[in-house]
Amino acid sequence: MKFTKHLLVFIVAFISAVNCFSQVIDRLPCLDKKFSVVAHIVEDSLGNSVITEADILTNIDTLNRYFSPICVSFEVCEFKYIKDWRYDEFDVDSHWVEMQVKYHEEERINIFYVFNIINPAGECSYSDQGYITNTDSSGLVIKKDGNGCYQDNLKALVHEMGHYFGLFDSFEGSELVDGSNCSTDGDQICDTPADPEGTCDPVTCRFLGLDTDGNGDYYTPHVGNAMSGFPGACMCEFTYEQLLYMANFYLTGTGNW
Repeated sequence: MKFTKHLLVFIVAFISAVNCFSQVIDRLPCLDKKFSVVAHIVEDSLGNSVITEADILTNIDTLNRYFSPICVSFEVCEFKYIKDWRYDEFDVDSHWVEMQVKYHEEERINIFYVFNIINPAGECSYSDQGYITNTDSSGLVIKKDGNGCYQDNLKALVHEMGHYFGLFDSFEGSELVDGSNCSTDGDQICDTPADPEGTCDPVTCRFLGLDTDGNGDYYTPHVGNAMSGFPGACMCEFTYEQLLYMANFYLTGTGNW
């Protein structure tokens, strides 16, 4: 009897851990939408691209898996090469408006691949927050070789697309571990645990921090969340409420396309 009880507990735990995408899909809105993507690849001063079209297509294919619970997908409709190597060291203040005027294509998601991001300093990717409802400008900027915080450009792409659909970082603000202020602080999503950022083991994906919140409670962040700052090797999902937020953000936004 005791063995049977332990076996049942193990089976339940195993089923819940098998798939990071164990969302209740039938309760999520289905947008039934495929977005067209223009991939702008900035060449360096020697005309090198660094990233290949195949690499980008592979990452887009994986991106589709993360957005599939709300029936959203992305398809590259065009690759464009930018020969102005100044943009390869991206500076949002000096370059972004100019790049929009020169290269942005309306009613497309414009993704710009650059070698480095010098402003905002320390960032490994950039996007215009919540601009999925704006077809006239905006876009995402991704480091070509993934050098930087997430250790790969796939995490950067999924993370920034989350921002593009209105999500905030899971480590924003001062959310409490007990969740009492989850709707007004942090990322304002209540099924994402309070996140102090910090570090985790990229092999075991175990959080290594010993930080405590304002109540003295230890943080236990979800290191696999796409909106966290943890390594891409640990990324596995958007939560149910994040998916719901993104779907509703698009559906209630102005200028939907």
